Amino acid sequence: MKIVAALIVLVLVLAGADSVFVVREGHGALLLQLGRISSGALAPGLHFKIPFAQQVDMYDTRAIVSESEPERYQTADGEAVDVGFYARWRVADPDAYYRATAGEELQATQQMMPLIRDALRSQVQAHELRDVIAGDGAISTRLRTLVDRETRTRLGMEILDVGIERVEFPDEAADAVYKRMQANAKSRSAALRADAEAQASDIRAAGEHKAQELLGQALQDAAATRGDADAQAAKIHAQTSAQDPQFFAFWSSLEAYRAAFGSGRAVIVLDRDSPFLKEFGGANATNK
Repeated sequence: MKIVAALIVLVLVLAGADSVFVVREGHGALLLQLGRISSGALAPGLHFKIPFAQQVDMYDTRAIVSESEPERYQTADGEAVDVGFYARWRVADPDAYYRATAGEELQATQQMMPLIRDALRSQVQAHELRDVIAGDGAISTRLRTLVDRETRTRLGMEILDVGIERVEFPDEAADAVYKRMQANAKSRSAALRADAEAQASDIRAAGEHKAQELLGQALQDAAATRGDADAQAAKIHAQTSAQDPQFFAFWSSLEAYRAAFGSGRAVIVLDRDSPFLKEFGGANATNK
């Protein structure tokens, strides 16, 4: 009797322990009975179940990120390129999710990835290489739209985001792409250089033209100034000579002597009756 009572107590303890379970924060749970879902989605907290007859299937309700290795695609302009992607998703319909994947995240990923690859192939084929490399946001938006409806229906999963993560050139295409980019860069640099040289030539021509204009104006101003100065000098000369013609004649002779003998090395041979010697007394001065 004691053994039977102990067994009964043990069974009751095990049954009590198996009838209580806790769903952690960020998770949900389903109750399964004979492999079938027997309850709706259970929120985080303390819950009860029929011991030994029901099982608990836990699943993550938070966003999950799955990544794909790059695979070969062809762009709209005929370029071969390896593209990788990531998908951020969460469980939206626990019943459909369990029926499609048995609650296994690995199975969910394995069924989701081919759907995204097919959609990505169609999008890469519809865009040029530069758009794929730039990670055009329109591609990601379109991918999510294409995939989300089917994953919700088939897998009970909501696609939150799909993005291009890695874009790589195949080894056989990398050299050709590099050479084409190099040729484009050289062509662009040559065009820029030619444009710069043309602009420089125009600037130099404009500068030379402006310099000629300034020089011509300066020469014209200088000639006008010299003309004014010469006229002023002639006027002063005339006024001075009119006031005292004899003194002015004497002064003019002195200026002539100064110009002729100022260096001290001049030798001039003149006739003794030369007007140039009149201030020295003519022939009498010479004889003295």
